[in-house]
Amino acid sequence: MDFYIDESGNTGDLARTSAALDFGGQAVFSLAAVGISNESSLVAELAALRQKHKIQANELKLSKILRRKPDFALDAINLLVKSDFPFFIEIVDKKYQLAVSITNGFIWPPYFNTPESQDTVWMKNIFADYIYYRVPSDVVYEFVQCMNNPSNEKIGTYFDLLKDCVSQHSHEVAQGIASQVEESKDDFRIMIEKEGDKAHRRFLPLPDIGKRDQEIWLLPNFSSFTNIYARMNLYLSGSLEGCRIFHDEQAHFDEIIAEAKFQAENAKVDPAQFKLPYSDYNFQQMADLFFKASPESTGIQLSDIVAGLSMRWYQAHLQEEGDTQVLDEAVDLLLHHSDRDRGIGINVVGPHKMAHQLFGVAGY
Repeated sequence: MDFYIDESGNTGDLARTSAALDFGGQAVFSLAAVGISNESSLVAELAALRQKHKIQANELKLSKILRRKPDFALDAINLLVKSDFPFFIEIVDKKYQLAVSITNGFIWPPYFNTPESQDTVWMKNIFADYIYYRVPSDVVYEFVQCMNNPSNEKIGTYFDLLKDCVSQHSHEVAQGIASQVEESKDDFRIMIEKEGDKAHRRFLPLPDIGKRDQEIWLLPNFSSFTNIYARMNLYLSGSLEGCRIFHDEQAHFDEIIAEAKFQAENAKVDPAQFKLPYSDYNFQQMADLFFKASPESTGIQLSDIVAGLSMRWYQAHLQEEGDTQVLDEAVDLLLHHSDRDRGIGINVVGPHKMAHQLFGVAGY
């Protein structure tokens, strides 16, 4: 089986957002993969849909299709589920990813804490939700600023800013965050004694290195790709040998995505200690990764439609837009053909309130 991957919602560095945390008008990122055994049969099927809806363009781009031919998008999703193609979708709420990073760096850093478990993940999710909804945007933005020319001084200042902010709240979660931040700042002092002026690196996410040797912070494609790859591994019960992954052409981030694949293959998560849901990070075999321009691949064009619909669906509900009928119909089709035990479906990296609103469940 070959897997075709495309993204929607600007895959760029989250540290480049403005103080409004608007992420250039694209607050949501999605990455979608579709598994296809024979792309040539898909070419014929989509050609028939093109003819039905009188679409002339060589490349199928959802942004144009939704404006002019929304029924084509629905028919494309119908084709996907009718053909029983496995699909793996990651939706990332970018502000929530910042909240998670603040939690992992300043509230519950890994150095002097207990090993990861279901309980610690649950607690960190509660903290991240609180930051997402209750911590003002200017305080979250100061964390973003820590990634621009990072230093011990900036990190120390942010510990104090975050603690001062939540200490003004009476909520018990805020009190828990304040206590944890104080303990974490003690950890920071210990790290300074051990590592000097490099200690701040321990409390920030690991940056990726771009093609011009620049640091790239919090690239949502990285974590989304690794989890989709682990979901493919679960779906195929580890039998990835001979499979190919065709990712939409990436002029700036292809090397980083290849590194993400390598890191996933070498993660070796012990399921006895911590079981990640609906994915398998214990790789016994590896798929091959290729980058391909979307006009040259019908499979990538189909994954573009899936990614774009998913991103716009989440963003429409996040922003409480009025008309979501086409998006809801498309995603309902996907949800009714999900199989979580095999990794097929939609994984949302977002707050529990959104999980409840979208799926009627409290999230993970």
